Amino acid sequence: MKNSLSLKNVAVAIAVVALLSACSNALIKSGDKAVDNLSYSRAVEKYEKALNGQPENTDLKLKLANAHRLQNNSIAAEKYYQEVADSVGLPVDEQLHFAQTLMKNTKYEEAKSYLQSYLKENPTDVLATDLLASIDGINKLKEDTSAYILTDLPLDFLVSMYGPTKYGNGIIFSGETEIISAKSANPWTGYSFLDIFYVEKDADGNWEIPEAFGNNLNGPFHDGSATFNKEQDMIIYTRSAMRNEKKRLLNENNENQFFLYMSKKEDGEWTEPTKLPFNNVDYSIGHPSLSSDGSTLYFSSDMPGGYGGSDLYKSSYDGSSWSQPVNLGSSINTPGNEVFPYSDKAGKLYFSSEGHRTLGGLDVFISEQIAGVWSSPINLAYPLNSSRDDFAILVNEDDTTGYVSSNRSGIDMIYEYVRIPAIFVLKGIAKKKADNLPIDEVTITLVNLTDGDTAIYTTDKTGNFRFSLLPEKKYKVVGEKPGYFTLSEEFETDRSRIEKDITLSFEIDEIVASEQGTGSGNPKDGSATAAKVYEIGEIYYDYDKSDISASAQPSLDKLAKLLKDNPTVKIEIQSHADARGGDSYNMNLSNRRAQSVVNYLVKKGVSKANLSSKGFGESQPVNKCIDGVECSEAEHQENRRSEFIVLEKKES
Repeated sequence: MKNSLSLKNVAVAIAVVALLSACSNALIKSGDKAVDNLSYSRAVEKYEKALNGQPENTDLKLKLANAHRLQNNSIAAEKYYQEVADSVGLPVDEQLHFAQTLMKNTKYEEAKSYLQSYLKENPTDVLATDLLASIDGINKLKEDTSAYILTDLPLDFLVSMYGPTKYGNGIIFSGETEIISAKSANPWTGYSFLDIFYVEKDADGNWEIPEAFGNNLNGPFHDGSATFNKEQDMIIYTRSAMRNEKKRLLNENNENQFFLYMSKKEDGEWTEPTKLPFNNVDYSIGHPSLSSDGSTLYFSSDMPGGYGGSDLYKSSYDGSSWSQPVNLGSSINTPGNEVFPYSDKAGKLYFSSEGHRTLGGLDVFISEQIAGVWSSPINLAYPLNSSRDDFAILVNEDDTTGYVSSNRSGIDMIYEYVRIPAIFVLKGIAKKKADNLPIDEVTITLVNLTDGDTAIYTTDKTGNFRFSLLPEKKYKVVGEKPGYFTLSEEFETDRSRIEKDITLSFEIDEIVASEQGTGSGNPKDGSATAAKVYEIGEIYYDYDKSDISASAQPSLDKLAKLLKDNPTVKIEIQSHADARGGDSYNMNLSNRRAQSVVNYLVKKGVSKANLSSKGFGESQPVNKCIDGVECSEAEHQENRRSEFIVLEKKES
């Protein structure tokens, strides 16, 4: 009887296990279908129920990890990735996803290990390589710059919000809310689709209740980030691309496509939105930002021909038509995603990227055009950026306040920021060039070229000097001491630079004017005069040539700057030839070389009245290479040189 009961119990247990397994399999299929429909919140619900029946199913845990990751729930994603890694190890492709998740959770060393493992199998993956480089430089980005104070917007009835844009007395932004009917929910999040809202502060500085923006701008699905022209009577914004009036346009991965729409304000109402001409059903376009003059539209797109992921593009607008989009190039775009461009009033470009060196996820960067080329983007660092996604910055007119979007709290929120004036410090030392020792009684003059203010400091025996500087200014610092060459340097205090200490070393050289003509003669046989010969730098000449080579130009540019800083100094350029060739020929060659230096300096703005030239042929070698001595080409080149002496120092 007992044996019969035991067998019954075993049979029941087997049946229960089989039933649970069958239920779990059904739940997994339901979760997979939800993923196919981008309904990640529903997928998580199904997978977690299925896990109760199959707690050791590592494939299921991997599905859960990815569903959480795609919902930006990095904490939950890490849990399931880690369980799979500890149990059976992660597939190679998932190692990259796990590394990105770990970076968002500030676990950089663990992320580094998985990136290194992934790169062993995928050594040419640029994104993974850049992420690894980000970790190597993470400590600098993690330093609290204390440059920003962030406060989240207390708009409680919204579940999430992002992408602020200035409008009227307030801002518009995209937000989502709780939903009453599941039929109207966004399957990705389980909340409403994104709509555009407007909010402003009351007289006491408190935020009012947001309201839906525009009479007909919000559609049945997503309506996202926007931009206005200067007059604020034209809006361009992101909207779900539609296959027809009721169905969204989805790509091959079943993801929502986005288009840019434009509407104009007429008689106080917004016109029916129209699609911009370069929208295309084969890719998404979104995140618009108009330049301050309204002539250039920046946006993000995953159109073919880019560098990978979403890239930043621009299109010109003449008031009636748009040019074909142009990719902003490799200095801005990476194999990762570049999104949410913002062009400020000065033309600087802010944007978010996961491909440049980041703290994790998307970080906000800044770049500017110099001679038509975008500069290397600068990470705005912590605390504006975090290990999560930070994006969609808006800079106010005062340049010190603004807004940034971030999911650092786990959901997309808008943060109002105040930028604290950066404290820049110029630290320097004046040294005597001859012995590299500190020198006192050097007058250091700091000129604020932006505002015209001046500060003066005189060094003591330590040679040290120090000034506090204002951000976003251009400065010139000048070092002067009677009997010495005056030196100067110019620099800017760019607020976006992470390092706020600027160091400067002035190596000043004593002016020794010739008392006996031009210092002719051979110093080796004692026939040279007492004139001090100053080296210009590496200004060597090709054999039998007198023209200025490209390699010589930096040294001559430095000399030109020195002479312009010292307009009362008159010098003589002295040039030399090697011993090959006849004496007369070498004398003529060295004269031509000296004159070519003079001509170059005059073109750089040095007064011709302060310059003279003289050639010495082969008469003053600096080594053994005279007639009849066999030497290498390098030794001969040492003698093909130019120097200068000071002829006169006029009283200023």
